Amino acid sequence: MLFVDVRGFTPLAEKLAPAEVVERLNRFYAIASEAIFEQDGTLDKLVGDQAMAFFGAPLAARDHPRRAVTTGLKILRMMNELVPDQQLQVGAGIASGEAFVGNVGAGAVTDYTVIGDTVNIAARLQNAAGPGELLVTEATYAQVASQFPDAPSVDLELKGKNLPIRAWILHAL
Repeated sequence: MLFVDVRGFTPLAEKLAPAEVVERLNRFYAIASEAIFEQDGTLDKLVGDQAMAFFGAPLAARDHPRRAVTTGLKILRMMNELVPDQQLQVGAGIASGEAFVGNVGAGAVTDYTVIGDTVNIAARLQNAAGPGELLVTEATYAQVASQFPDAPSVDLELKGKNLPIRAWILHAL
């Protein structure tokens, strides 16, 4: 599960013209979508100033944690490489584990999505990430640790969780 969210969006939207806000958001959406699709991820939603994606379904991928990390870091890097007046600061969170994948809803209103604790943890990690940070769970970090041997870790109290979650902080190179 990957969540990427714009930092400081409300103050930015307050000072920019609506058309400029939409232009920046569309650039973010394009960058995020391209990075997700490059790694065979599924773009679940673009909601407000956030992108939500998952990897390993509907097509199985044994290396889905690596794909999610590659995607998250690419989004952070590409947003940072934009000229300053086009940039948006973003933070991201990734959790790996089991989740329900399928249609939820009833009648004419259904949504193909993912649900479960793994999804909630990824969303909470994204909330805790600072600008330019990608926070990943232990299960995710175990799959990419050789690439980031010196990544710092932190124990986080996440909303709705009884116990702290250890997360590793990754930055785009």
